[in-house]
Amino acid sequence: MRKNLILLLWLPFIHATAWIQIPELVNLDFLIGQWSGTGSGFGNNESTIESSFEYVKEGNYIEVYNESVFEPTTTNPDGDHHIDKGFISYDHAGRQVDFRQFNSEGYVNRYVLVDSLSTPTTLVFETKEIENFVPGGRARWTIKRSGEDQIETVFDVSFGEKGYTCLGTNMLTRK
Repeated sequence: MRKNLILLLWLPFIHATAWIQIPELVNLDFLIGQWSGTGSGFGNNESTIESSFEYVKEGNYIEVYNESVFEPTTTNPDGDHHIDKGFISYDHAGRQVDFRQFNSEGYVNRYVLVDSLSTPTTLVFETKEIENFVPGGRARWTIKRSGEDQIETVFDVSFGEKGYTCLGTNMLTRK
């Protein structure tokens, strides 16, 4: 009976600690939530975007979801529809924040948060690996916090030894 009472008293604490997030992900807390906004670039003039960043699996991961609908243009009368989904995690062995992203176009990116380029208001992820992309190609995803409920994302690519070129930007507001 005494063991059951002790277990019953400790159960709330055991359960609460299971939902504590990974400390190395705390700097990304400003991203958590639902976002919507507009984008430009990406080969089209305008897009609308819905994004979400949510802690999952007892706070071990941040699930990322982005869906963009691109307006039709004269060169692309049907417009475009892009979806990517991924997970941000902390690699204890490598001592780095990773982002694995799966794109509707077939690209799979493994990004690493670049500490030397990141600040409390700017996160810079650069690819370590890309599946199904141009050989030697690289990508950079930058997230800038521009207010309590606003972020800007910038997607840059590089082909071979060339420097990064901005492919597109998104301006998002927390819902």
